[in-house]
Amino acid sequence: DHSSVEVRVLGEGVTQQRFDAALNERSHRIAAIKNYKQSDVSMLVSAIRLSPQSVTLQYFQSAALPDTFVHEFHLLVGDAYVMLRAESYDGETAPVEARLLKLSKEIFKVAPENAGAGFALGPIVIRSHHDQEIASFYFRPPASDVSLEVYVNALSASQTKSIKTRTEEGVRVFLAGDYENLRARKITLAGMSAEESLIGFSDDTHRQILFGCENYRDNPSMSRPSMNFRMSAGGIKRTPIDPGKPKDLVRWTLPQFANKGYDLPLWQQPASPEPVNPSLTDYEAMAVWDAILKSVRIRYGAVAPKPDPWANYRGPSAEEAAESKRILDEFIASFEKPKADPWKEG
Repeated sequence: DHSSVEVRVLGEGVTQQRFDAALNERSHRIAAIKNYKQSDVSMLVSAIRLSPQSVTLQYFQSAALPDTFVHEFHLLVGDAYVMLRAESYDGETAPVEARLLKLSKEIFKVAPENAGAGFALGPIVIRSHHDQEIASFYFRPPASDVSLEVYVNALSASQTKSIKTRTEEGVRVFLAGDYENLRARKITLAGMSAEESLIGFSDDTHRQILFGCENYRDNPSMSRPSMNFRMSAGGIKRTPIDPGKPKDLVRWTLPQFANKGYDLPLWQQPASPEPVNPSLTDYEAMAVWDAILKSVRIRYGAVAPKPDPWANYRGPSAEEAAESKRILDEFIASFEKPKADPWKEG
């Protein structure tokens, strides 16, 4: 029915105090904005604490849409801060709230070695039966110019053009052919046919490398998802992490209308850092890339069979089971005692 829920892991190692503080900041920032098209009521419609570890928020998507709302379900699952988000239209809020509540009960904190069935997303697993799974993962080490992005789409069809062909078409447009083809070949990714394309390119200031890989399959399914890997090195270097400053749990997921006051005006912002060359040589980057791709596999037992909605699996009640046992015992006792074997007499 085209209904969906966005699931984000906002942080790990989150205490109850940090969870409460983040929600307090989030709700106050949304509530402070007035809906000028609805008699200046607050953009925040409701904030309900269901338990110390679960809070729901509902707010207008924008002032221009009076009956379109965003629903958020904030969970503290162990020490993982998880946010569920979905939208409702035409004032139909109850089905969306029910969908979020149901999914919130199907999310568990797990250790990687015993994740079991479900979609693993960092420290949590989502044990829910649904029709599609689409996910993005980002890995960007602090103070580094290297980044890795993974995109997973369970049921999308594979690309009709190879990644090598599409990469060459793209670099001809944006780089005017000024690039190096470091490697292009067919490989196996998670037991499925795949292809990779590794290129390097330069301009007057710096050099960058871009590696890409994606798999191809004729029978998409939850256990045979489309996977797209991208690794880059060079360009803008990420800033180091300040150990005395806790990770932000609010800013990057706030609605746009409530994200005021975080960023300095353009004329007060510091100049962008100069781009850098890759911190890895081509061969070092290839070694890292190869190790990553070889480690990718579908987790055994991750996809559980979906139950048949028309099946009626009804076992006997305790009374029915006791009556059945009584009848069976009486039936067995009704047999005559077996006679001795005549061939063994005498």
